[in-house]
Amino acid sequence: MNSHPPAWVPGFLTALLAAAPALAVGPSEHKEPPPILIHAGTLIAVPGRPVVRHASILVRDGRIESIQEGYVHVEGAQTIDLMRSTVLPGLIDCHVHLTLPALGKEREPARLTSADYALAGVVHAKQTLDAGFTTVRDVGSDSDAIFPLRDAIQHGQVAGPRVLAAGRLVAATGGHGDVHGYPDAIRDLLVGASTCDGPFDCRRAVRLQIAHGADVIKIATTGGGGDAGGNEDAPAQMEADEVQAIVQVAHEMGRKVAAHAHGTAGIVLALRSGVDSIEHGGFVNSEAIALLRTRDAVLVPTLSVLDRIAKELPNADPKDQPRMHAFLDRMPGNIGAAYRAGVRIAFGTDAGIIEHGTNAGEFGWYVKVGMTPVAALQTATVNAAHLLGLDREVGTLEPGKSADIIATEGDPLVDVAALRKIVFVMKQGTVYRSAP
Repeated sequence: MNSHPPAWVPGFLTALLAAAPALAVGPSEHKEPPPILIHAGTLIAVPGRPVVRHASILVRDGRIESIQEGYVHVEGAQTIDLMRSTVLPGLIDCHVHLTLPALGKEREPARLTSADYALAGVVHAKQTLDAGFTTVRDVGSDSDAIFPLRDAIQHGQVAGPRVLAAGRLVAATGGHGDVHGYPDAIRDLLVGASTCDGPFDCRRAVRLQIAHGADVIKIATTGGGGDAGGNEDAPAQMEADEVQAIVQVAHEMGRKVAAHAHGTAGIVLALRSGVDSIEHGGFVNSEAIALLRTRDAVLVPTLSVLDRIAKELPNADPKDQPRMHAFLDRMPGNIGAAYRAGVRIAFGTDAGIIEHGTNAGEFGWYVKVGMTPVAALQTATVNAAHLLGLDREVGTLEPGKSADIIATEGDPLVDVAALRKIVFVMKQGTVYRSAP
C-alpha cells in the first residue's frame, strides 16, 4: 500500500491554512476587550431600595466590577453616556413562548417543522431583547426548536435574552397541551411523548423532557383559557398522584415545576402537590391564596392576555363569551387580592399569545390591580430572579453579577409606561441596543 499522500495534498493544506489562519498553531493574538464605563443619570440598582442620582457602573468581562456615586473616569474604558436616562437591571419575563406563533403558519400545525418554530424564535428573541428583557423562561415550545435556540443565544450566535426552557408541556392525554381532532399518526408527531397518564407514566414524561434539555418542567392541571377546561369551576385535568409524581422526580433532578392553571380546582391541586409556581391563576380564591403563601409558591399572572380577550370578544363564538367575560371581570380582582395578601408575584406575559416585544405592557396591569410602580418593577427583577433560581446572577445591579443593564428616558418609579420605551440594552456586557 502506498503510504505517501497524493501529490496535491501538501499544496491543498498550505492553501487551507493560508485561507484560515485561525487554524494555524502559534501565539494567541487575542486581546481582552476594554472595560465599559456607564454614566447613569438615575440608577435603580436594586428595585425597592433608594435610587442613586449620578452613578458610574464599571463593566469588565461581562460582569459588573463596581458601582460608584458620581461620574468617574477610568483610564482605557469605553464610556457610555446615559446621564439623561434611568438605568436599571435587565427585565425578566417568566412566561413566554418564543417559538410561537410560527411565521405565517400559526394556524397550520400539521404543516410545521421544528425549523419553522426555531426561525420564528430567532425573530421573537431579538424583539424581546430589544424590549429590555434580558432573561426569559420559555414554558412551552417545540423541544427540537427551543433548546437549540437557547444554546445558540448562550453561545452568542443569535441575539436574544438568556433562556430557561421547559420544552414540551407535560399534560394528561386529552387535556391542555394535547392536540385534538387529528388521526393518531399525526397526533403522535405533534405531541410526541410529553402527554402522560398515571404517576409512573408522568415520571417518564418528566425524565424525557430533562433528557432533551429542560431547565424547568411545565405541566397543565387545567384547560386553556380558550376552552371549557379553563372555566372557573372546571375540574382539574390531572390527578393528585400524577402531579405529586411529577414534582417529586423534577425536584430530585434539580428542576422546578410550573403549573398552567386557570380554574380553582386545578390551582389548588397543583399547590397541594408542591409545584413551585402557578401560571395565569385567573381564578385564585382564598384557599389558593393561603396555599400560595404557606407553600412559598409564586404566582405568574399573565394579565396581558386580557387585552387580547377584550379585542376578540365582540366577534367570539357566543358559547365562549361567558368564559371570556369571566376572565375580564374576575381575573384582575383575584390577582389584586393575592398581591394584597402577600403572595409573591413574578412577572409573566404569555408572549406568543400576545405580541412579542410588547412584554412591558404587563406592568400597566400590575398597577391597575393595586401595585405601586416599584412593586411592579420588583416582579420583573428581584422576584423573577428568585423564581428562576438566578438571584445570584441577575435581577439587581451589584458587583459580581452579570452586566444585564437597560435604560429608559422616563422614570418607571413614577410611571411604569416608561418601561415601554427602552433606549439601551446590555446583556452580559454586550451592547445590543443604544440610542443614536
